[in-house]
Amino acid sequence: MVKIGLTGSIGSGKTAVLNLFKNYDFLTLNLDEEANKIIKKNSAEYKKIVDFFGKNILNNDYEIDRKILAGIIFSDVSKKRVLEDIIYPTLRADIDRIIKISRRPAAIIEGAVIIESGYYLNLDKTILVACDFSRRIKRTYKKFDFEDFIKRNKNQLSEKEKIKKSDFIINNNYGFKFLIPQINSFIHFLNSLYKINFPVPE
Repeated sequence: MVKIGLTGSIGSGKTAVLNLFKNYDFLTLNLDEEANKIIKKNSAEYKKIVDFFGKNILNNDYEIDRKILAGIIFSDVSKKRVLEDIIYPTLRADIDRIIKISRRPAAIIEGAVIIESGYYLNLDKTILVACDFSRRIKRTYKKFDFEDFIKRNKNQLSEKEKIKKSDFIINNNYGFKFLIPQINSFIHFLNSLYKINFPVPE
């Protein structure tokens, strides 16, 4: 299977791009969603996280409140690394297992820190969803306040640095209708390189 990373800075629209890839014959995986499964209540990772960060990160149902946890790790790099050390080994093993049993010819794996974590080195190609800073702020204002946005953004490589490590760039500055031609262009590129023969609309 051809493994393709899909990444982008906060608010770039990478999840929207991932959803478009579902219209083709790709296996699509969202690392945030897979990580959420790993830290579900009473899992081994859940217990390690609660032991380290304390019960104040739990909500009324004794589940990990991701917003509280995010506020902690994006304010302290050392604690962010502890969380990654707990989650990443299981997350990568789970992704490998899902890919191994899939019969699809290619997988799109979406994650915010695919490049920062070094995971992209295990993949065949990496797509970067690029978007201007001001547009990214506008797209996330309902989800994050400005201070939270800046904290998260600072914990990621700059878009300039990400471009250097990416194989294909999708520009998401101009809306949905401009994404489809770029995705089709990438699929043509993929078909030519790996002889996969994904159908692409003319």
